[in-house]
Formats: sequence, structure tokens, C-alpha cells
Amino acid sequence: MNPLKQLVSIEERETAPPSPTDLLLRRAVLAIASYFRVECLLWTLLEGEPDEARVYGSPGAGSMLHDVELESGEGAPADLNLAADLNLANADIDRAAQTEEAIARYVPSSFPSWLIDQIHAPQLTQLETGDLIVPIVAPSFNGNSLALEDDDVTSSNLQLLLQVRRSPQDSTTPAPAEDSELSRYAARHAAVAPTLADVPSGASLAGWTTHDVSVIKRLANELGLTYSSLLWREKFERSQRQVALMGRIAHLLNSGLETDDILQQISVELGQGLMGDRCLVMRLQPAGIAPVAHWGRSQVTLPALEHALDHPGRGEVWQPVIDTFLDGGASYLTVRPDATSMALQSWLQQMGATSALLIPILIQSDFFGVICLLDYFKVRWYSLDEVQTVRQVADHAAIALASAQHHHDSHRHTTALRLQVMVPQTPLRDSLTQLLNAEAFDQELQQLSRPALWTVQPPFSLIICDIDYFKLINETYGYSVGDQILSQLAQRLRRQLRQGTLAYRYGGEEFAIILPRTSLTAALDVAERLLNAIHGHPFETSAGPVSVTVSFSVAQQDPRGDRDARSVLQRAEQALQDAKRQGRDCAKGLEFGLGA
Repeated sequence: MNPLKQLVSIEERETAPPSPTDLLLRRAVLAIASYFRVECLLWTLLEGEPDEARVYGSPGAGSMLHDVELESGEGAPADLNLAADLNLANADIDRAAQTEEAIARYVPSSFPSWLIDQIHAPQLTQLETGDLIVPIVAPSFNGNSLALEDDDVTSSNLQLLLQVRRSPQDSTTPAPAEDSELSRYAARHAAVAPTLADVPSGASLAGWTTHDVSVIKRLANELGLTYSSLLWREKFERSQRQVALMGRIAHLLNSGLETDDILQQISVELGQGLMGDRCLVMRLQPAGIAPVAHWGRSQVTLPALEHALDHPGRGEVWQPVIDTFLDGGASYLTVRPDATSMALQSWLQQMGATSALLIPILIQSDFFGVICLLDYFKVRWYSLDEVQTVRQVADHAAIALASAQHHHDSHRHTTALRLQVMVPQTPLRDSLTQLLNAEAFDQELQQLSRPALWTVQPPFSLIICDIDYFKLINETYGYSVGDQILSQLAQRLRRQLRQGTLAYRYGGEEFAIILPRTSLTAALDVAERLLNAIHGHPFETSAGPVSVTVSFSVAQQDPRGDRDARSVLQRAEQALQDAKRQGRDCAKGLEFGLGA
């Protein structure tokens, strides 16, 4: 299957009703082509890049684009319901169906040279091909009235451009064959006498009478005024929606919700507010990506995310994107089937989507990830104000992420203060050692694993302490002596740790210490200090002094490779086994994927 024709089919299969401006432009092409018996192209959205423009064409007008590179070629499926949407007479609907007078829409990837000249200096003219070019400039205010500029305008204010081609045998305008709405629409202007302003002085327009040019020009002027009116109304309504959207998102930041819940609600508000199919807040790292929050339109069935986000070429896809955002080369990226990067094209296909908008999330200049808006049923071109809205939302998401670390630090500090006044019966405290218990340790691991916090927080390290041969100590001296050793060991750990550093008893003879903002090397130094506080210093018990040895292990969080805090714990436990195998009474560290 031709991928370009497939793209047209996707783009035209709109899931939402056509906009009023889209209906107006289609109707204008249909009216001009029908009344004058010409092939007609109507160029619009000319103020941006070529691939942001649209070209509306009558059924046979594709040949007029022979010198234009297209992202989507001729052959768009006929939209026969369009005539009904435009309130055409039944006769017009029947004739449109019979003669395939459905309007196709094209997406150019480049502008022909003559169109570039028109953008800089719009003027009514005729091409060497015989095509009549009628520019439609943006309205301007003259005093208290709204009017279109004259043909001698030299500023770049081209809004629409009409390109019509008449076959040699149709050099004059025929009389209307029947009393249709289209005929009455054009005939109303045909009855008006032409003026000198309708045709540039000295111009010779082959195949066109002054009268015909006058009619087309007046139709174009009325089209320009109507289009501008509808366009401004659409922009105003869109602006109102965006202001309301930003208000709701700003309210979220003061709602007291957890950061993960805020990001989830942001994805919902943004996806629904911009009428996308899917919205992701993604943590993006060179080793892979992971969605922090996700919203998908429930009215349709969308492809699953898991396979697309974990495909093997993810590093090749995302590292250039990260570099682009970090180097300041772009404030956003759009991904479409014609993307320059083959890797991005492949990712878009893996996602099963037709287009994507990527906006970076930067937390104090540190790259966190992106907000990704995906469309699955049409190729989406976002307007500048929509992109700016998403960028503002990304800034709000960055604020929420930055506050997540602050709140977590505050939580740890508050917990440490509460420990100083806790009574022994407190559920989160171990009654024997007076350290935090396994339940508190699990809660802290869950907190550290929250998606919003995982890569925002500075890497933490985890220390595990395990008493060697503790079962033998219990069997030799009794369980009461074992409890005395556990209690005294906990006291030694607390004395060697900085105030506010939390220690946990999470197993029978196992202790855990979480060190925020601490590298593996620094954590190993702490473990060695703790080891020295125990080694060679017997514990005073009811059975007399008892010497024990302990094994320590250390692992540092790797946000790119570890899935969550329990992954760090698993590596620390693996390092503990290494310490046991190597003779115990030592401290071992384990980096991600290899031994220290």
C-alpha cells in the first residue's frame, strides 16, 4: 500500500466534526469550481512552514500540484456527507455524489517559488500554466471599518490564496444550469459591475474576462472576511478553553494532592483540553523511558503502551531527543510519519500513532522528561498558542516535581523529630531496638519509589547490616542474650549516624539504613565506620561480654536502571550474600549491574 495515500486516509478520517473554517473553505472550493467550471485549489495556513499549510482541491485539481512536493498526495476519499453538513440543496448533494465533487485536502512539504513570491508581495496574477492566482489578504482596520487590503499590498499578510485553472473550451462563464444555492451565491456577485480595482493595471489574463475576474475577486474578498471572522471566533473560543485549562492546573498545585496524583490529573486535563487521543508525562532517560502519568481517550480503543515503550531501539530513539532539548536547540518537537529521524518514525509506528508533540520538562535546568501528546486517527498540527499552552503546563509539572523532593525531605525530617518523642508502643517503632520497624521501612521504600520522585531526588544509598551467625549466638547464650545484643547494636548504629538519618530493623537480625543524597563510595565509608564501631568491641550481656561480627552491604540508586527502591534493596541483599561468602565481618558495595 502506498504510505502517502494511507496517510491521506488517516488524516481525512476525522473523529471530531469538521471546524466551521474547514467547512467554509470546502464550500468555497465547491462553489467556485461548480459555477465557473474550473479546477480550483485553495491554499491556507500560509504563515508557517509548508507542512503546516493545507490545500483544498476540487476533484481534478491534483494535476495543478505537479511542481509541489506533497506529504499527502491526491486520492483522498470523497467526503459525501460534507454537502449535507453545508446545508446544500438536495440537488447539489445528488450532483456532488454523482460527479464526485467532494473536496480533497492536501499537505504540501514545500512551497513553489511563485507562492513564496505571493507570500512576500500578494497580487492578482496569472502563471505560465494559465492558472489565475487570486491572493486573499488578512483584513485590516481602516478607521472603524474592517476591510481587505488592495492588490498593491507589499507586506506579508497573505491569508488565503485561490488558484484556478480553466480549460480552453470554457473561456467564458456559462449561465447557471439550474437554480441551486451555489448558483445563486456566485450569480449575486456576477451581477455586480467590475471595477478597476479588480484587475491590476496593464494585466493581460488569457482566458479570463474582466467580468469573470471581478466575480472571482469579489467572491474571494467575501471569503476572506468570512474566514477571518470564523477564525477569530475559533481562536477566541480556544483561548477561553486554554485559560480555563491553565486555571484548573494551577488549582491542582494548591490542592494538597500527592505529586503523582497531580501529574495524573495534568495528563487528563491536557489530553481532554486539547482533544488529543493520549497524553503521557514521561520520565525520559538514555537507558529507557517510563510513563509517570497517562491518560487515554476512553471512547476509542488505543494500542497498549508497554511494548512500544520498551522496544529494543529506545536508546537510539531518545538520546538525540534529550541532546536536542538540553542543547537548547528546540523548545518542542513534533513527530509525524514524515519525520526526519528514522528512529522517531520507527517509535511513532511502534506506538501505533500518526503524530506526536513532545514538550520538555526541565527542573532547574535538569532534564526530567517530556509531556507527550499523541494522535492516532489523524495527523495533528498544533497551533502556536496550543504549543505555548503545553509548555506552560510542562512548567507547572516541573513545579510539582520539584516540590515532591522538598516534601519528601520535610517528611523525613518530621519523622526523625517524631522518633525523638515516640513512646515504645508507637506502631512504626520496633519495641526491642526502638528503631523504625519493617512496616515503616516498607512505607519509606514506597515513598522513594513514587514515579514523580524517582528521578527528581538526588540518588540515595541503602545500607544493610546483618549479624553473623546470630542463630548460633541464640543457641549458645539464649534468646534473652540475643535480644540484648540486638538492642545494644541498634544503639551503636544510632550513635554513629548523623542526627536525622533513619535506621530500621526490618528482619530478625537485619537492619537497614537509608542515606539520602549519598553516593556508593560515601555510603561505603559510612558502612566501614559502623563496622569499626562493632568489630573488636564486645557487647555487655547477662552472660558476660560477647563478641560478634556483622556484615554490611551497600547499593546506590540508579534511576535509569532500577525500577524502584526495592530494586536497590535487592542489589544490597545480593551484595550482602557476597560479603557472607567472602568471610563475613566486612562491607561490600554493589553498583548497578556489577560488583564494587
